[in-house]
Amino acid sequence: MRRSGGTFLDSIKKYIRGYVRIRLESPAPDRFFSLCVHNRIPLRNLTQEASFYEMELSARDFLRLGRFRRKTDARIHILSKNGLPFFLLHARKRKAFFLGIFLGFILLFVCSLRIWDIQITGNRYYTTPVLLDTLSEWDIRCGMAKRNVDCQKLMQKIRQAFPGVVWVSAKLEGTCLIIDIRENDEIPQPTDALADTLTSWDLTAPWNGTVVSIITRMGMPQVKPGDVCKKGDILVSGSVAILDNDSQIQRYEYVRADADIVIKTQFPYYDEFSRTVTVKSYPGEQESYPFFTFFGTDISWYHAPKNNSEIYRIERRLTLTPSFYLPVTVGKIITVPYEKKSYCYTPKESLELSQKHLQNFLKNLVREDALILSRNIRTRLTANRCRSQGYVIIQIPGSEKTPIVRKALPDSTSSVSETN
Repeated sequence: MRRSGGTFLDSIKKYIRGYVRIRLESPAPDRFFSLCVHNRIPLRNLTQEASFYEMELSARDFLRLGRFRRKTDARIHILSKNGLPFFLLHARKRKAFFLGIFLGFILLFVCSLRIWDIQITGNRYYTTPVLLDTLSEWDIRCGMAKRNVDCQKLMQKIRQAFPGVVWVSAKLEGTCLIIDIRENDEIPQPTDALADTLTSWDLTAPWNGTVVSIITRMGMPQVKPGDVCKKGDILVSGSVAILDNDSQIQRYEYVRADADIVIKTQFPYYDEFSRTVTVKSYPGEQESYPFFTFFGTDISWYHAPKNNSEIYRIERRLTLTPSFYLPVTVGKIITVPYEKKSYCYTPKESLELSQKHLQNFLKNLVREDALILSRNIRTRLTANRCRSQGYVIIQIPGSEKTPIVRKALPDSTSSVSETN
């Protein structure tokens, strides 16, 4: 006899074979149980009440209890019939049910022949929408047949289309196309058009100011720390004079000037905004409409709202396994009604917003490695406007590349511009 339900595997076997739960009333229950043990009839979930016992046994073993019942003068009552054989016996007249199961398996088989989800991992510089758009241009999209996907050719095309990708793998798992890529550690930087077209240049001042420091790696410095410069002044020349034995200029060598230059300069600041703005208020309650998508067709009870409303769509793709996606999406559409109202900032709120704009301006300068030395900003409030104006004194590294004007030798009076 077994007093417990057994393992999970035993439960599955018990359900497939079918079992019954019975009530036993007998003047000699011990003899009845001994006969069951002797004939290898397992009894499960055995419980004892005042004058009877309840237990479970397989449907096949139940048919063997007839002679035991007669020998022990027992009365056996069937309390319940469970398991697959009894279910099939009960549902044998439900032809539509079995037809639905058959059609369901056919539908799953058809779905397994196509791709219903594309997963891209490992990308950082190349965003997922960009990669999906490129795949769509190559006719790689959800709903296509898996037999039309050549993973080897797809990997080759991705490497050719995206130079920053150094490694890529593509594989089909279930109804999912999984693409894993690895990019260069160095993110591609925008190319310098001037550097691509010129073989040499000068470095000039991008702002008016005072040179704080200059470290020259290539070229001839034209200024020193403390010198005042104007926008466009040459800070480092790419023209290097080559002298002969008599210290006379024999010729000029033209190089790509390179230096780290820090300039102290004054940046103007101006910010103006309206104190009257339009804000949203949400007086009503949100409404939710369920929907589901089947093979790309939306079926929904959603109705477009007549008044102003914010609309949110929440959806989830159904799956059988982590890699077996179905062409079925369920979710809901939420509408939140709102009203537009005019609101005027108070003087305190206007000053706080103006200060926030100034902080964003300063943060952008700091991102460019600028050092904020001082600032002189004045804010004025009118009935409808808030205006801030002034300047910020900073130290900031920077220079501009400028084409070199070739210098003539002492015996020449002409100068030409470089055209390389």
